[in-house]
Amino acid sequence: MKKVSLLVLVALFLFAGNVKAQDEAVVLIEDDFSAYTVGDKLAQGANALGNNWWTTWSYYPGSAEDGVIAEYDGNKCAHLTFGNDQVLDLGGVQAGVYEIELDILIPEGKNGYFNALHKFESIDSEWAMEAHLHMADYQTPAPGEGHAVGANIDEQFECVYDEWMHFRLVVNTDADLAQFYYTAPDASEVKVNEWQWSLGVQGTGSNRQLDAMGFYPPKDAATSEFYLDNVKFSRIGGETAAALVITPNEIAEGLPQDVEMTEVDINIENTGTSIAEYSAWVDYGVGPGGNQQNPISYASDAINNPKGLGWNSTSPVTFEMAALFPATAYGNAVTGTYITHAMYAFFEWINNNNQDEILPILEPGTDVIFRIYGQGVNGMPGEILAEKTISQDAITYNDYTLVEFDEPVALTGFDVYVAIEVTAAVNGIAMNLDGAQAVQGQGDLYRQNNGAFRSITEDAGSDYGNWCLAMLCQGAPVPAGYATLSKTNGTLAIGASDEITLTLSSIGLDEGVYESVVKFVTNDPANPTIEIPLTLTITGGNVNEVLSNAYNVYPNPTTGAVMVEGENIDYIAVYNSVGQLVNVVKNDNNIVDMSSYENGVYFFNIVDNAGQESLQRVVVAK
Repeated sequence: MKKVSLLVLVALFLFAGNVKAQDEAVVLIEDDFSAYTVGDKLAQGANALGNNWWTTWSYYPGSAEDGVIAEYDGNKCAHLTFGNDQVLDLGGVQAGVYEIELDILIPEGKNGYFNALHKFESIDSEWAMEAHLHMADYQTPAPGEGHAVGANIDEQFECVYDEWMHFRLVVNTDADLAQFYYTAPDASEVKVNEWQWSLGVQGTGSNRQLDAMGFYPPKDAATSEFYLDNVKFSRIGGETAAALVITPNEIAEGLPQDVEMTEVDINIENTGTSIAEYSAWVDYGVGPGGNQQNPISYASDAINNPKGLGWNSTSPVTFEMAALFPATAYGNAVTGTYITHAMYAFFEWINNNNQDEILPILEPGTDVIFRIYGQGVNGMPGEILAEKTISQDAITYNDYTLVEFDEPVALTGFDVYVAIEVTAAVNGIAMNLDGAQAVQGQGDLYRQNNGAFRSITEDAGSDYGNWCLAMLCQGAPVPAGYATLSKTNGTLAIGASDEITLTLSSIGLDEGVYESVVKFVTNDPANPTIEIPLTLTITGGNVNEVLSNAYNVYPNPTTGAVMVEGENIDYIAVYNSVGQLVNVVKNDNNIVDMSSYENGVYFFNIVDNAGQESLQRVVVAK
């Protein structure tokens, strides 16, 4: 298998500012429950009235998850007890300023909880903030304590019993800022917490969407209960949207063969009224097809010393494991081919204390899902390009399980994620790595409950390595890698601008015309996709043959140090096989250390004191 590696830098943008309610507001949802019938299920009754904003965590209005309409001191409200799991659907807004208001009353000795969600998809939801009422945290009752948590910032406030408490959450998706306000009975409103909205509860997210609110009595039947009333969701200050202007709208460059590079600046400006997000890549198109197959993986070729990770849990845990393969990593190997299969190695692990016992792996009755994700913003996966679900009966243990996608994915130059979702049994070991050196932040990503991806080796130790996960590509590659972008995603505040450097290289290319597209996927509703045609014309080489023989480069092939002998050497520029500059060496002995480079073809561009150049091909073979 091909082993690839690359370091991706992910830039996060923080816009600081103050959010205040404005006079101009449009009420999108308002519910005081006065039109409901006491004793009815909340979501079921709401749907009958045409109020389709209420549902439950598992999308089952009328089920045990659905709260009931009650009367408290002559006032109709929602009554939630342990087992209820109510959801208010807010529509997944991503631009604008929004305000959510609600009243909650908690009986003496009880506790409650509510949250805001970046994305609501039941068990795959993504949490934005949490409020714990008469609780120190999600599972610890604490009379009188309230906690508002966002971006891993936990701010405390004082809760009361048997009286209505008022809460207000203001979310400015345009400035990426959230504020949580609390009004105790007979008191003035106070701001409890303020945080960068997109970071989510744990401070590791990158999603500005506001999708839903969740209301849940979390502890047990004896202690968790609350009443909910006067729910209102409003948009403040009108509709907003990102608007991107990207120049130039066409790029055409010419280069002599093998030794030249040039740079083109691409300018990006956000002229809209909301934060702009984009991802970008050079799209080289697809090749002529064929049966040539090439597996791409970070895992070692032979998994002789795998490492397994288990989770100490009292219930099954759903994990998604992913490997990010940037276009600059898979490069010329498979650009222009099709991703036809994905694979993952499952292992049966033996209990060290009882060699006859196989440890649990997957929760019985659950499926395994393989996915291919496209390139998203902020270094996160984008849309799902392919998905394949298999049953546990289709798994091969102690070897790779190979699945074929119903529709292959054309791999044209974008950063791609290969992923697998499993549900591990209680204390099950379903997470398998190769036990080699990890490509941290790429070959070992994981997440729980559809939260933000993290590096498992950063959390569990660097000796675990890379997921036993790979993709299989089929077809004939196209020439690629001659155009690289200085950054592949970004976030722009209102009125801000950005610049990407497009570097073009002729190294390793034959004479001819090469056509591709610089492609942007954005959150600009008017321009969700922007394409800049790119034409690169390669002419005959300009390297003096006499000059190219003026240097003695040895040993070649090499396993480590390379000596360059010759007169008046100023510096040596080292390029990889796709024309990317990887090192510049300028020393007295003209020795280039290649011991840290992977096997493959490299080019030494030797430049003398007069600026004349000589290109030498060097092979690393360890």
